[in-house]
Amino acid sequence: MTNIILEDITHIYNLGTPRETLAIRDLDIEFPDGSFVALLGPSGCGKTTLLRIISGLTRQTRGYVYFDGKEVTPLTPRERNVAMIFQFPVLYKMNVFENIAFPLRCIKVPDEEVKKKVTEIAELVGISHLLYTDPRRLDFATKQKIILCRALVREPTVFILDEPLTNLEPMSRFELRLKIKELQSRMKTNMIYVTHDQTEALALAHKIAVMKEGEIVQYDKPEVLLDRPKNTFVGFFLGSPGMHFLNCKLKGTTIDFGDFTCNIKGLLSEDVLEKFDNKELIFGIRPEYVLVSKKERPGYIKARRGNITNIGIAFLVDIYIGDKRLKAKVKEGDLPEEVYVGFQKEKICLFEKEKGELIIKNTEKE
Repeated sequence: MTNIILEDITHIYNLGTPRETLAIRDLDIEFPDGSFVALLGPSGCGKTTLLRIISGLTRQTRGYVYFDGKEVTPLTPRERNVAMIFQFPVLYKMNVFENIAFPLRCIKVPDEEVKKKVTEIAELVGISHLLYTDPRRLDFATKQKIILCRALVREPTVFILDEPLTNLEPMSRFELRLKIKELQSRMKTNMIYVTHDQTEALALAHKIAVMKEGEIVQYDKPEVLLDRPKNTFVGFFLGSPGMHFLNCKLKGTTIDFGDFTCNIKGLLSEDVLEKFDNKELIFGIRPEYVLVSKKERPGYIKARRGNITNIGIAFLVDIYIGDKRLKAKVKEGDLPEEVYVGFQKEKICLFEKEKGELIIKNTEKE
């Protein structure tokens, strides 16, 4: 296992030319021993550049990369003992066994040890019955399993996975995701996983680094990112659908939306209440924390029900309160035109208006 630290990393493509492009800006992050970390963000945010810097494929413009306290910038991927798995599996014109064994053959590992290691890894990944098959005849998902075996057999210090499941059909993607998570849990080897798919990141990673425009916006456990997004970008980017936002004004312990109000007594500290009193803010709530009732309840607001969409495990409902529109996730799709709506108070987030930064947190989880 290896503790990886990136310190003050900046990378500029085409430095000193008219095509100069800043890809990574003043970035610091640590990947602890045995961790599974996802780098998540939209296309072009710097995820793959960061992976290439960690692996040694790209040398950063400024900053330092440490493996267990040793600065490794001059070292190649092989010298760093990094295993990389990409979107498209590259296999050699040899059977599955020899494809997996290839890294061991390169360093002259004895035949008996090669056989033992390849057999063990193939059994672990579930492809031992295919060892003497021509890989060209296999489906895409199985080819990625072979690549996974070829990486595992090297016993690397860190796995770098750059969107390896993107081109798989849904069932194969789900199965391979489970296999990757199982292997990481069993082997305790660092895995750094790049994806733009939040479902993969939330399902796999111990921690997620959300990236935007070459910077890490927030780096934390999945549940913290969902419940306490640092800003509106993280709130909207994570979740299906993402967090819903409404403009509002704070008046004492009441949020005023214009058409209705919401009492948040006990949610904000006195100093925050004083600082933001009578200020325009952004109210954030996830659809699963919008509470919908067919009957009037204390603290609930009368609302109008719009479209209902069956999303499989729940129903997604459009809710209108005056001219304000919200989405709610509910278990029951049979709702009348007139409903009553409340909010799970401890899940409410408030963001300042100018930069969209969080000003309220769920203090129970501090």
